[in-house]
Amino acid sequence: MASSASAQRCCPCDNRGKCKSCACKRRPCSNCNNTNCQYKSTQTRPVSTHRHHPYASNSSRNVIQNEGVSRNQQLSLAAGPENINDQELSVLLMNAVDSMPVDELRQRVKIMTAAEPDFVRPFLMRQMEDSGRNENSNSNVQWCSCGVCRSFDDPRMNICCRQFPCITSKPEFRNLCLRHDVLEVANILNWSFRTNQDPSYQLSTFRNQAYRNFVLWQHGRLGAGRRIPVPACVCVAVRRRFPEASGQYRGYHSANSDDSE
Repeated sequence: MASSASAQRCCPCDNRGKCKSCACKRRPCSNCNNTNCQYKSTQTRPVSTHRHHPYASNSSRNVIQNEGVSRNQQLSLAAGPENINDQELSVLLMNAVDSMPVDELRQRVKIMTAAEPDFVRPFLMRQMEDSGRNENSNSNVQWCSCGVCRSFDDPRMNICCRQFPCITSKPEFRNLCLRHDVLEVANILNWSFRTNQDPSYQLSTFRNQAYRNFVLWQHGRLGAGRRIPVPACVCVAVRRRFPEASGQYRGYHSANSDDSE
């Protein structure tokens, strides 16, 4: 993209990294007037008033079809009754918890912890809770418009879903990307079935499959050798759901790497 006289562009590709020669990619950008520069630091990047298109709005899954709705909108409508049932069940369970004696509630939580320790751990460990609050903070994330993103060291991961409410609040996201059973079956189909190996139940496997499900949901099948970073808010939600005990994550990797977490 040609640079204009009124706004200095530090790269001919509009700082998208596609030409692999961005000056701002090699060093922090501090003097570029391009508000879309993905390498500009949050301290120097001006707040853009330009309204961006939502994440993956031009993908085959989100483009309006002949019926007047996109495939993802059809999915949302089809899942509507199930989502309503889940909400009604959630209200009933919360009412049951409110009326339950403390001793009985404590005993039931112990049973639940023994049955699903990985599921219960983020809700019980104070360290996980504090970490979740810190990851939700967007006080210095000027490129975030959904209110959930956090800033990562890798600039490729610093993108927002640009939806409000955040895409992570949708029932479809929770069902496709945060449920153990869905991710386990998807992992069997995606990896174990093709390689004839036993499925892995490590948290890193669930995180990796959650990102795969999200990309498939939003973009459809990309094909071999193509990878697209997921929004930072999605990384926050997935890592909070399947936290690594060490707090160390591999982050985003290019197409020549097999794992992203």
